[in-house]
Amino acid sequence: WYQRRVREAVVSTQSTGGVVGLGAFGFNRQPVPEGRKIITTTRSHMQQSVQDAIDSCKPDKLIQIGGSGSKCILVAEGIADAYLFASPGTKKWDTCAGEAIIKALGGRMTDVFGKAIQYTLTSRIPIKQGYWLL
Repeated sequence: WYQRRVREAVVSTQSTGGVVGLGAFGFNRQPVPEGRKIITTTRSHMQQSVQDAIDSCKPDKLIQIGGSGSKCILVAEGIADAYLFASPGTKKWDTCAGEAIIKALGGRMTDVFGKAIQYTLTSRIPIKQGYWLL
């Protein structure tokens, strides 16, 4: 279940999901123009490491919004091309559902070094170095 918020007012609610090999549902996917670079990131936890990573990508546009799930849906819908958060501390329960939907669409989530996020009993709960969702 997902609530889309605009300036803290709920404007829609929807159920979303995805299964690798079957696809994803619950949102309207838009075609992504070739060469466009729109990045979504944190609205309230901006740090210098996040800003530096964004600046290095030279995006055409930056969308700052709250909630990891909201940013994942922006990528799934084709509104944003990537979700970047280059800072430690995000909990895996914040990212796992969004990553599942993106994987079902053929995308991926990695840490900032390109390694897959691990969801095992022995892996670290906070994501140590930040992450990309493409």
